[in-house]
Amino acid sequence: MIKSKHKIISIVLCVALVLTALFALTFSANAASGDTVYVRIPSSWSSAYCYMWNDNGNNGQWPGVAMTATSESGVYSYKVTGDYNNIIFNNGNSGVGTNQTKDLTYANYNGYICDLTSDITNGSWSQYAQAPTQGGDNTQPTQATQPTAHSGSGITVYLKNTKGWSAPNCYMWNGDGGAGNENNAWPGKPMTKVSDDVWSYTDSTVYTNVIFNGNDQTGNLTAKDGYIYDPSSDSWEVYDLSPLQVKSYSANPDSNIYTGMEVTFTASAASTEGDVYYKFSVNNTTVRDFTTGNTATWTPTAAGTYTVTFDFKDNAGNTNTRSLTLDVASDSGVTAPIIKTVSPAAEAYVKTGSAVTVNVGAGGGKTGTNLLFYKYVVVDPSGKQNTPYYTLNASYSFTPYSEGKYTVSVFVQASDNVTVTKTFTLNATGGDIPTQPTQATLPTVKPTEATQPTVKPTEATQPTQATQPTTPSGYQRGDVNMDKTINVMDVTHIQKYLAEYSGYNVTLALGDMNLDNRISIKDVTALQRYIVDNMG
Repeated sequence: MIKSKHKIISIVLCVALVLTALFALTFSANAASGDTVYVRIPSSWSSAYCYMWNDNGNNGQWPGVAMTATSESGVYSYKVTGDYNNIIFNNGNSGVGTNQTKDLTYANYNGYICDLTSDITNGSWSQYAQAPTQGGDNTQPTQATQPTAHSGSGITVYLKNTKGWSAPNCYMWNGDGGAGNENNAWPGKPMTKVSDDVWSYTDSTVYTNVIFNGNDQTGNLTAKDGYIYDPSSDSWEVYDLSPLQVKSYSANPDSNIYTGMEVTFTASAASTEGDVYYKFSVNNTTVRDFTTGNTATWTPTAAGTYTVTFDFKDNAGNTNTRSLTLDVASDSGVTAPIIKTVSPAAEAYVKTGSAVTVNVGAGGGKTGTNLLFYKYVVVDPSGKQNTPYYTLNASYSFTPYSEGKYTVSVFVQASDNVTVTKTFTLNATGGDIPTQPTQATLPTVKPTEATQPTVKPTEATQPTQATQPTTPSGYQRGDVNMDKTINVMDVTHIQKYLAEYSGYNVTLALGDMNLDNRISIKDVTALQRYIVDNMG
């Protein structure tokens, strides 16, 4: 009898253990938040998307979230932001076996890769050897990070060793150099290796000039604390290793700023987690809230010292920030003339056959008669210019009759003949002036999973492609600047449009290169590929 009781108890415990194991297994399969999954795409794909869902919602509308290219060619990654048990990999289009997998089951594949190179429909899962160690890819979004510059009163500079120098040196100096004004006699001091292609040098003294050298040398450079110099592109970038990397931030002008003068803020950043959004503030007052545009304009109304803050955010919630200080003075007693504003803005579109009025906001000139004199030089696309003369009028009108670029030079002269000038170009078109859509702002509150659409995509219910707009008569898709030639100027034009440069407009019919009914950085890539293919 006792043995029988023990036997029954043992059976009950076994059943309980089995149920517990099954419960744990079910929970594990659904606990995807924070996981990183990888996919190796077939050669016919140029991008990868990840669509995930369960009965309560999904990770976004079809085709899901764009995956991030890894350092290995053809391999993309995605950090999961919810708890899902179904997954589809696709290239942004519909079609099982060509453009997407079938509905796959997600079963705790953190750090796994789905290989589609031999079977697009089903794929094959395996552990990805290049994935970070357990827990290494499940970190929370990073908070704001500052440049990795020397924190004291000195300076730290970095070199991207694209020259392949075995032991780079850093020569730094102030003024004319020489003993007491240099960090060391030529060739300077050895740099410290940070990684395979990055070297650094830190000095307790602030130097304004630098030459990097090894087997050969760079030119004379202006030293930038906390920045990395790339000889192959002759450019400086902020040295930042966070997931949301700040590349540059600036104000133009950054000195000799007066009240009423337009100041343009420009920033650049890159993220491993999708799009980057930019916010600009002055003394904690927002000039422009988060959008994908990376420029903004501010006009100070009072003299003083201002702190400009550049805030960055990406789709994963990573943040970063930078700041700089600007001194603004009053021009009430300035003798030299100052050009504060000019309209229309540089590169703006104007209509052929219609009068264009150039307006100048100027200051200074407080000398002699205290008068300012204006001269306007306009050169049409053929090189023909007007007959300029000085006037007291702060505006000038002309009518463009030919399509193309008009170069406008504005001269402002004080009564003592001191003169300043500003030159810019305008785009004349006989067609409709392109309009620029308003940038969508980044949501401040992430939608909960419950608010996501709950319809699971099936092969029969994939969304149909929207009808594409027709291109204007006489123009070809890709000719975004409407000069009837597709070249690198169109690439620059669409990049400036996406960066919200004033006057740069792109119509959907001409700029939507990948036919997804919106204009994004993907269209820039597609346009570049088109140019390369057709120039070859």
